[in-house]
Amino acid sequence: MFLKPYRLKSSAALKGSEAKKLRARLELAFPHVPAEHLMPAKANVTQLKILTHGGQQSMVYCVDKQPMFFELDGGQLVPTLYTLWSTPDILPYLTTHEGVLPKLSNGADLMLPGVVPLGVGLNMYGHFKKGQLMAVNLTNNSSAIGVGQLARSSDELYMCGGHGVAVKMLHMFGDKLWAHEPSLLQQIPLNKTKPLSGEDFPALGSSDQHRKTTKPTPTEPTTVSEPVPQAAETDELTSGAAALSLEEISEPAADAAAVSPDEPTPETVLKNAFLAALKNNGKKLPLPLLTSNFYRLYVVPEASEQIDLKKTRYKKLSNFLAEMVDQGFIVVREETKGVDKIISVDLEHPELVNFITDVKTGDSSGAAAETPLFHSELKEMYIVSDVTAAFFTKMNYKRGEGIPVGQVKKIVREYVSKHGLADPQTKLVRPDAVLLELCGNREGTLSEITSIITSKMEHSYQMCSGKDTSGKPQIQMSLATRSGNKKVTLVSNIEAYGIIMAELIKLCKQGAAASTSIVKLPHQKHEQLQVQGNQIRFIYTLLTETYKVPPKCILGLELAKDGKKKRK
Repeated sequence: MFLKPYRLKSSAALKGSEAKKLRARLELAFPHVPAEHLMPAKANVTQLKILTHGGQQSMVYCVDKQPMFFELDGGQLVPTLYTLWSTPDILPYLTTHEGVLPKLSNGADLMLPGVVPLGVGLNMYGHFKKGQLMAVNLTNNSSAIGVGQLARSSDELYMCGGHGVAVKMLHMFGDKLWAHEPSLLQQIPLNKTKPLSGEDFPALGSSDQHRKTTKPTPTEPTTVSEPVPQAAETDELTSGAAALSLEEISEPAADAAAVSPDEPTPETVLKNAFLAALKNNGKKLPLPLLTSNFYRLYVVPEASEQIDLKKTRYKKLSNFLAEMVDQGFIVVREETKGVDKIISVDLEHPELVNFITDVKTGDSSGAAAETPLFHSELKEMYIVSDVTAAFFTKMNYKRGEGIPVGQVKKIVREYVSKHGLADPQTKLVRPDAVLLELCGNREGTLSEITSIITSKMEHSYQMCSGKDTSGKPQIQMSLATRSGNKKVTLVSNIEAYGIIMAELIKLCKQGAAASTSIVKLPHQKHEQLQVQGNQIRFIYTLLTETYKVPPKCILGLELAKDGKKKRK
């Protein structure tokens, strides 16, 4: 609903009487949460009228500039992520896996295969009604990452057999509503639940003396003992403090002093996010770009933790960007009073190049983590089941093998065409002996036959990388001449292998010591890598040894230089 930019039609502060009416609506919609927690009496409440990218009108209610609720058709109030983070129990939750988050962020609804069951049997998906508001969180973080409406009731979800939409997403982390006020942006709070251990359940009648006298180590949580009367507790604390020596009291302070230098400062977090934004988006930035949009859309998502400009020495975004201008990273121009735009970026800045080539350290043992060379992609798959194995084995697929969703219909079409099962007039498919076992004795369209087959397959997700070379076009290396009779090496079809182009360009610049760039010729559909000089041998070695591309997938090696010309 808010993934694409919306247009603000009007903005007005609510009067006292209007704010009371809104508070009464909140009490009615969420009776289990005090309305004072959701909308404090002295807060400044603003009503925004917006028009979404799809032409839908909606109301957004901001509390102290932060969007806290929005309205659906019919007037239903929906809490935003900021409300869910401050009041987590305002809505029930469904949990999904961490790998599903990129799909949701790109506009997909939460599908049933991605939902972690809440129980067994009829309790698998709770007891909720169709259309009920649901928050969505992750298995590794209980904080909400989105909110939506149930596509079906809990009983209907159970009867679906693990297929179909579970939650129609309305609002997601990273969308335009979350980023409405750049100065108040928040990252997802990390809220992990520590699993209980046997120490949390002592034997009945056991003494608590050991737990009271044993001092917890800095890495272990302090055990909470039974409550005691306040006076006794005060005496115990006083006597305990008197018994501690000066060395014992200073130990935690010394440990904290030893740890604090390793923690990144707010300025470091901000600078690293700025450099990462230039690294990942430098060539794609739509210059000239508003400085506020650059910070909101590119810098904040790259931050390793929440950025609070007020806690940095800059205090304001303009002060930080002014320093980046002085250091030569960017050029900013003031178009009108108070409106600044970035007009150019220096991607060859030494510090930026060092940041790109820097290898991130791994664990405390000093092991280094490799810079990722391939893009990873979460693909929706259908698994060949026992029921469908007879059909797919005829098309060279094995039992248990995953097939991308978009590939299943192509396989069915190929099978129907190969065996001449389509009626030339009606275009309906006449099942043969193999399809009879799956679809029964009735004709149907290609889409209907495909739907019946996929309904008997297991739905899953698979993380894929560019290392899989099956069905991909060959990488073509060639030579060309540019102005001044300069020879260049052109390499095409690299993107089909999921190779991260920024890292490949970096390796070419370092290894070949030659100018490297991305070009797109008028008659070419895709971009090409261009390296100055005849670098065929170097590119071939880089692709086969570093990226492990099979030699049979690379064409053009015969154009490589055999060696340097001998001087006469």
